Amino acid sequence: MRRRQFDFRQQTNLRLNIPGPATMKRVRKSLTTTAALTVVVSFASLAFCGCAVVSAPHGIPNFSQVVAGVWRGGQPTVEGWEHLKSLGVKRIVKLNTEHEASDEWATTNGIEVIYLPITLLQQTVGKPGSNGLMMAVSALGREGTFVHCQHGQDRVGLVIGAYRVKVGHWTKIAAYREMEANGFHPLLRGLYWSWQEDVVEVSTF
Repeated sequence: MRRRQFDFRQQTNLRLNIPGPATMKRVRKSLTTTAALTVVVSFASLAFCGCAVVSAPHGIPNFSQVVAGVWRGGQPTVEGWEHLKSLGVKRIVKLNTEHEASDEWATTNGIEVIYLPITLLQQTVGKPGSNGLMMAVSALGREGTFVHCQHGQDRVGLVIGAYRVKVGHWTKIAAYREMEANGFHPLLRGLYWSWQEDVVEVSTF
């Protein structure tokens, strides 16, 4: 009598419903396509609504004061760096990458630069690290600090929003309204997910 050969892979796939190589390939392709579409949608949305520079007083895009001794904005020009130094800024929290712009002027003029970059992938299909976000918030607890990204809207908006909630004990609703007023784009899903998941209101009880 002819014996039937036991096919472990066939039986395992049947019983455990494990997808085969062809199915897994389609799944990976689908995930890659979804990630790519997320990036495209993010950029298309930004192109539509614009990463607008509301103003650039003293050579700093979207420049404003957060609290006494703490400022926010976009990447400074040379004029901007000089203005920050005149304000008594001693440290910079840099959220954009070195590839986008350099803060060499600050370092060569005795200003400390805390480098906590949030990359394009983290802004769109990933998420900024929660430790880096809290480090940026902590740095704003010292006077003489300027936090910036490229345009002073999205990455800075997330950090300032977290600062308002964690340090200022604002509600998330109030902090998010300020974020929107300063140009935050929720269609940058990585930043928005970080806001939703990593920023928790502090109980006052």
